[in-house]
Amino acid sequence: MHKLNRPTQLNELLEEKNSYKGTPSAQKAWEIFGENGDRTKVRKQLEEIQNYLCAYCENSLVNDGHIDHFKPKSSNWKLTFDWENLLVSCTHNDSCGRKKDDNFEDYWINPYLTDPTEMFRFYSDGQIKGNTEDAENIIKDFGLDSPRLESKRKGILSILVLTINALKDYPDALEAYLESEQIVIFPTAYTQIRDKTLAIL
Repeated sequence: MHKLNRPTQLNELLEEKNSYKGTPSAQKAWEIFGENGDRTKVRKQLEEIQNYLCAYCENSLVNDGHIDHFKPKSSNWKLTFDWENLLVSCTHNDSCGRKKDDNFEDYWINPYLTDPTEMFRFYSDGQIKGNTEDAENIIKDFGLDSPRLESKRKGILSILVLTINALKDYPDALEAYLESEQIVIFPTAYTQIRDKTLAIL
């Protein structure tokens, strides 16, 4: 996870929030909000600000995103259209929005409200570790250590380390590589491993 900067909410969402008084049910109201395309507009706005990455695991959202209520709308109908409570996560069953499901823990971090960058350590073999007990629990609760995510992170990070080490005796080539490299997915892990590898050259 990394800190996200929330844009101004769409008028469609604000109008729905102001008009919704708790009936019908939160789930039904959310379904109705999706019928005329307004929910899709909200999702697209969030996807753009998140660079089309899952707010939790930072994997790609391409063909794989849904709006997640950070705090479940079933716990309080006022959260249904609360802009601060919405983000986009991936839809894999072993991680993120689907993994946390309709639960909530006080130690969870909403990356739009709190910068979680320093809470986690990444390794070039794809592993993720928490710097605190809460961070370790978040990793488990959100499935950030799932074999699927670890394997995908390893593929990207191991290539990064190998390339940096191969170019360490050619500073101009290394600089050109780092300047041209486009960070697409797992930017927090990428940045940590890049900086760690460069520091020990």
